[in-house]
Amino acid sequence: MAFKESTTIAHPPADVFSALAGEDFNRKVTEGLGGELVAFERQGEPAGPVSVTMIRSVPVHRLPEAVQKFAGKFLGDKLRLEQQENWSAPAADGSRTGQLVITVGAAKATATAEQRLVPTESGTDVQVDGYVECKIPLVGSKLAQAAEPRVGKVLARQSREVTAWLDR
Repeated sequence: MAFKESTTIAHPPADVFSALAGEDFNRKVTEGLGGELVAFERQGEPAGPVSVTMIRSVPVHRLPEAVQKFAGKFLGDKLRLEQQENWSAPAADGSRTGQLVITVGAAKATATAEQRLVPTESGTDVQVDGYVECKIPLVGSKLAQAAEPRVGKVLARQSREVTAWLDR
């Protein structure tokens, strides 16, 4: 299932990127959802391309209802999410583009997305375009369909979390 979402954060792209690619921020957000940041690795410097790899353990009860029902029966009460982000160096205007892949191996699900941080007069426009795929026979498309509408909610929460993090 394809998705396209955007939101605005009242901080410049460099600050938004710093939060999104930071271990402390990702740990706080993951723990705020009742999960655990199991591993985090960042390569590269803010002035150039940056790669971020993280593994999170998240409680199933925080997932869409259709996914909860399936996961609770077959996968237990926590899911392991592996996230890989490859960010471009900032452009002259401060914008930056990231290629994101989130894999939930136990659920045979993958979300791929391009996230853009675009400067605006009021801060940063965060734009996300992507696709969710689940390869479980018979129910995979239904699970992907259930996850797709959550992307907007996840992006809105991310925006609130980044804003709160940067306002502190």
